[in-house]
Amino acid sequence: MKKLVTLLLTLAMVFSLAGCGAAGATGETGDTADPAGEGGSNNAVTTVKTDTDTEMVEAQDEYTIAMIYQDLSQEFNIYFQEVLSTRCKEAGITLVEFDGKSDTETQLNQCENAISSGVDALLFIPFDKDGAAPIIDNCNEAGIPVICCNNITSNVDAATAYVGANDIEAGIMETEYIVELIDGKGNIAVVEGPFGHSAQVARQEGLEQVLAEYPECEIVLDDTANWNRDEAMELVENWLAGGTQIDAIICHNDIMAMGALQACQDSGLEIPIIGIDATYDALCAVKEGTLSADVYQDVYGQAEEAFNVCMRILNGEEYEKTNYVPFKLITQENVDEYLANF
Repeated sequence: MKKLVTLLLTLAMVFSLAGCGAAGATGETGDTADPAGEGGSNNAVTTVKTDTDTEMVEAQDEYTIAMIYQDLSQEFNIYFQEVLSTRCKEAGITLVEFDGKSDTETQLNQCENAISSGVDALLFIPFDKDGAAPIIDNCNEAGIPVICCNNITSNVDAATAYVGANDIEAGIMETEYIVELIDGKGNIAVVEGPFGHSAQVARQEGLEQVLAEYPECEIVLDDTANWNRDEAMELVENWLAGGTQIDAIICHNDIMAMGALQACQDSGLEIPIIGIDATYDALCAVKEGTLSADVYQDVYGQAEEAFNVCMRILNGEEYEKTNYVPFKLITQENVDEYLANF
């Protein structure tokens, strides 16, 4: 755990140079549904929730593993990479990394390259729920353990293991907070992730589950901004210019929340806004009171557990097939706890 704290401080120096309120990189996030199912080895056991207070699992051989990221321009992926690469160096593991660049074909080609190079296991953060599904099929056909991370694929139950978060939970958490903030009634605008992305589908499902219980809350505006700050800012600018009354804005991630916030500030409006991920600039905005709240997705815990699960599989030890790292609500009351990581 001390090594993880040191790593977090190092990361903080990189991402906090611009200070509170600075714009972060594009953020990306989570999964949905229960990926537990058939397809794991006989050593797989039941679903568990985990946290970052875990010891590193030791490697019993000189393994080579591949990691296909969704996009290394995205803050979540960068944090995940730093933790995973540090763990591999500590354990003497050879890590072969690929940047998927938010492109399905790129990720599929990278999977083929990894398999051809003879890696012992493959981890990946899928860009597209359906498009990335062949990664699991191809690894299974090649007899290579495959661990789906952070987002799910349509065939995630066929993966050797899954490590991530239940994004329905995140959608429920942020929507419950906003609904309480506006006293259970009002017009809500929703800024979604890329349509069809597993996190978009799940977070919207959680959001709609909550709103179904509040007939006086209505979604009056709803569109995607593709995890992009500029797109979110332009989208909300157009909404505001259209004249529709907006009482709150729910965003599927922090980067889009910061874009929505900028649009509101430029228009001189104070509208409750919430996001997901707990990026540095979003946490600063929560502390300042310009962002109503945030939902923390524990990238460090996910990366730690992905490494540990991979080592257990390769060592022939018992492992959990489905590993959920819980979300946490961040408000002004507890935001300093999370800013301390930076």
